Amino acid sequence: MRFFRPALCTLRPRVFSLTLQKRNKKAKPTNELFSTPWASKFQEEDMKALRVAYKPASNENDVIPNVSVTNFPTKYFVPHISRETLLDPVFDINGFKCISDPTVQTFFDKLHDSVFNGLQVIGTDETFTDTLVDDLLRIVELNDWPLKIRNHPPCKLYISDDLLVSAVPEFLVRKQNYAVIGVEDKHLKNVGPNTKFGETQIAAEIIACGNENVRLNEYDYKEQTIFTIRVISTYVTFYKTEIPAIYWKELEKGLPKIQSIEIQRWPAKNSLRSGFDLAEHDERQTVLNSLLKIRQFLV
Repeated sequence: MRFFRPALCTLRPRVFSLTLQKRNKKAKPTNELFSTPWASKFQEEDMKALRVAYKPASNENDVIPNVSVTNFPTKYFVPHISRETLLDPVFDINGFKCISDPTVQTFFDKLHDSVFNGLQVIGTDETFTDTLVDDLLRIVELNDWPLKIRNHPPCKLYISDDLLVSAVPEFLVRKQNYAVIGVEDKHLKNVGPNTKFGETQIAAEIIACGNENVRLNEYDYKEQTIFTIRVISTYVTFYKTEIPAIYWKELEKGLPKIQSIEIQRWPAKNSLRSGFDLAEHDERQTVLNSLLKIRQFLV
């Protein structure tokens, strides 16, 4: 049987090179790289997409700068004021004759409000935690010259020129390639293990604020050191990460495939009440001294 040439062409199997097939395969749209555009809603899968992981610090110096500080705010230590004392519904700071400084009295009055209302319904202690953190920043002078604090600053994460994640930390202190981020999960009842007790949000805010810093410095890629302070009711946890310049370069082109980030946590454990408790005098002293060391390191 004779076949005409057109028929032979029709019956000839079509073969495409693997290279051509790869070129025809569509990349995932950038707006689908994360499950949410909001840092506060970030999930563990989003954190992994950015190649961010947490590591329990082996000691304090892994997170808190090992610098010398002399101006300890000893008047806020007050050994005889504890969580048990602050839980008293008739707590009256005027009854403590050893405390005469009005600013110290105000601090402990706010601390009492946070402790006493911390176990109530969601929302009752949010304002108390906000004002308590404001006092902490004032005590350690993190909001004084030469540092400048910004409350609720918008930070954006761009990948391939597309805005993908928006973050609004409680406060941000930025100096050159260093930053301090504040994250408040204000109530013991509004955070849980699904977000690693707020650590997924922390990861997103660190990357967004770092990416913002890259753009502010006109894409002069440098290593960034970022400290983060998480406050859940009266429990304070410290974080530190050093992000290499090459991570930011890779992030410009898409999700990182090679570079990664490690965030160290102190105290090492992560849970609702694993942070240092401001209601206990020795842990309150640790928090204030740690904040002072971070400030001293920045200036």
